[in-house]
Amino acid sequence: MTDPALHYALVFDFDGVVLDSATLKRQAFADLYAEAPAPQYQAVCAYLGRKGGQPREVKFRHIEAHIFGQQASEARIRELCALFKASVEQRLLEAPAIPGAVEFLARWAGKRPLYLLSATPEAELRAIVEKRDLARYFREVVGSPPDKVTGLRNLLVRCGHAANETVMIGDSYNDFRAARSNGTRFVGVTADPGASPFPGDTITVRDLHGLDAALEKL
Repeated sequence: MTDPALHYALVFDFDGVVLDSATLKRQAFADLYAEAPAPQYQAVCAYLGRKGGQPREVKFRHIEAHIFGQQASEARIRELCALFKASVEQRLLEAPAIPGAVEFLARWAGKRPLYLLSATPEAELRAIVEKRDLARYFREVVGSPPDKVTGLRNLLVRCGHAANETVMIGDSYNDFRAARSNGTRFVGVTADPGASPFPGDTITVRDLHGLDAALEKL
């Protein structure tokens, strides 16, 4: 019987799907507001818990405008992004891989088209992927800009993949939205199915040890 993964082009999110880094990135964001009054700090943490998969400047603009009630200048956004980058860089080099991720990528690299699509700025994404020796598994490593909806659409067109023969694998609703907007299939990664950000009928896995079985269900 042919393995179902052979039928699909697979597009992976990075944080929380390949690297176990989504939580540490949320903490790095929150740490920048650690000295804010408790209600605002808690609001920042709650927002970050809901809004994975978005570019950092989008998150900072929302936090500044809707939690702190101030329209941040572009200089302020650049400053926050630089502080975040400095805080998170070393943590990403040390973050463990999601269980099963490297094994899955090694098994299928060269046999099926594997891509990486992240909201991380592309230069940073490529650097960390190279340093973690992951670049060899992917045909393309795509970061921001643009947003994920546009990034996935561009990838499908550029590489000539049919949407219904492509699977987005992500851990955030933003990943699900990118897949749905482009008509691709989707597998969600959620360590706690009881707190899944996806609609109830979404096929999910706790980690990538379960990805082969999930692909069989599509």
